[in-house]
Amino acid sequence: MGIFGDKKSKTETRVVTKQVSETIVQIERPRICCIDLSDETISALKKSGANVYNGTLGSKIRVPNNNRRENHQLLLNFDFPQNLHEFDIIILDLDNFRTIDYKPDEHVRTTHTGKTSLSLLSSYPETLFDPRPISSHILRNYLHKITNRKYLVIVFSSESYEIEYEPVKISEGSAERQGIEKYNIYSFWNFVPISEAKFGKEITVGKMRNDLQTLLEKYKSETTYNQTFHHPTKWTSDKRVEDERYFPLVTNMNGDIVSYIEMNENENLIILPQIKDKSNFIIEFLSKIAPSIYPELFPFSTTFNWKEQEEYWLPKHSTLLDAKVKIQNEFEDKLAESEKKIEDNLSKYSFLHELITETGDSLVNALIKFLKWLEFENVEDFDETNSKSNVLEEDIQVKLADCLLIIECKGVGGTSTDSDCSQISKIKHRRCKERGKFDVFALYIVNHQRYLPPLKRQNPPFTQNQVQDAKNDERGLLSTWQLFNLYFEIENGILTKEEARNSIMQIGLIEFIPKGLNFVYEPTEILNEGKVCIVTVENVTLNIGDDLFAEKNGKYEKVKIMDIQDNGKSVKTVSTGEFGLKLNKKIGKKTTLWKKGSH
Repeated sequence: MGIFGDKKSKTETRVVTKQVSETIVQIERPRICCIDLSDETISALKKSGANVYNGTLGSKIRVPNNNRRENHQLLLNFDFPQNLHEFDIIILDLDNFRTIDYKPDEHVRTTHTGKTSLSLLSSYPETLFDPRPISSHILRNYLHKITNRKYLVIVFSSESYEIEYEPVKISEGSAERQGIEKYNIYSFWNFVPISEAKFGKEITVGKMRNDLQTLLEKYKSETTYNQTFHHPTKWTSDKRVEDERYFPLVTNMNGDIVSYIEMNENENLIILPQIKDKSNFIIEFLSKIAPSIYPELFPFSTTFNWKEQEEYWLPKHSTLLDAKVKIQNEFEDKLAESEKKIEDNLSKYSFLHELITETGDSLVNALIKFLKWLEFENVEDFDETNSKSNVLEEDIQVKLADCLLIIECKGVGGTSTDSDCSQISKIKHRRCKERGKFDVFALYIVNHQRYLPPLKRQNPPFTQNQVQDAKNDERGLLSTWQLFNLYFEIENGILTKEEARNSIMQIGLIEFIPKGLNFVYEPTEILNEGKVCIVTVENVTLNIGDDLFAEKNGKYEKVKIMDIQDNGKSVKTVSTGEFGLKLNKKIGKKTTLWKKGSH
């Protein structure tokens, strides 16, 4: 409905229609939007199994503008599906419409947002308001939303005419006229080559593909025309020639075009004269002819389905069908097996996703699973065990051979406050006093900005003051996103579980850095989509086949040197100078390369 009225939603029919003894199954595609077709035609299309939406450009309205002082503000009453951009075929009858009486309550918005609204002003001497040309223009806006795919518009023509409209902007205490706008009944299309309006019934069907020509000949005796068109031209080789996108279908006795087809890559238009038996004409065209002209629009065409019956099978068809069924059964078994493995894998490793999404008990449980995977022993959900205590307790305790690790964890929508980070310190002092020794290590773990994808979060999520306070209090700070990445770094051999456990027992901002790394270079040039980089090294020995560690944003990945180029020549080993390295994996800008072991 746009700016000119409240759009009444209309649910597209999806129910199987039943007759006395026959079930009609609706064919999903093509989706057909019918605009101002007769009830008889709509019913026939639905009975044929077509997936139809019954819409309209709107009814003409008898307005009681009885004298010079009278005018009325009107809303449009068109009805198009809100998802018209998902339809394949639009069929319009421009010569079919209703006329209704003006009713004030039908021209008042039931809901409205904002300080101003628009309506259309109908003033004396107008007593019959025709919304159809401006609705036709709005239909064009709907059609323009169909992009990157083929669609077809079929139009039963009417005499071309234009209407002037006067929008009115209504605000608090005033109504301001917006000037005159003019629209044509053919405004639904970017360009229609309109000529004179002529009425008649003497027509000639042109030469074209046999099935379409036969169909038009079949219905021409009860066909009339009301508008003529001309054949557009274009410049080619310094002369005007007829545009091949347009093809005349039917002409009158004077040779005027009264029906034509316009064929483009995506937007396709057929303008037809007024055919009396539209129901059967449309059904025959859609079932027998259109599928071969526009196959993309008819994925479920059944025109020649009889060929699939066993009586018409070709040689060896039965054997090939049996082989196909066997392959399908084997595929379905393998697919079911694969889906079961995927489901089991998701269940087994779901704690990794829970680390970076959950809060409360779910986050605690995920952390306990992770710590056990890291081979920490004696991991306890301490807060649950001591749930009856009124004293604030840590979430997790890990009893180690020579100390006690206590962990407080939170899942938060933002980042942690200073009190969030330091809360574990109070519990640490209490545990030290209980044990009579300073062998308690405190760790705060946060799943921060949990509603954002982790790569869009602030990493690390702690301020410099929070990190310094943690160092002063001898406690650790850690994010669950670090733990998520740690899992894969361990699985890929970058770190060992023992190294990870030792890192967790550090103070301040905990980082998981592979041991024994020597700086190689931060490449200044990256080529070949990231698999080739230029490095300048000094007293660092690099060999073809060496493993390097690529680090970016604290995340490490192993890469292998596949080739080394020195001045365009491949060399096996280098130690000082500028060289090109070909790697087995892509790296990005601001990636630092490291090598494990001695220089």
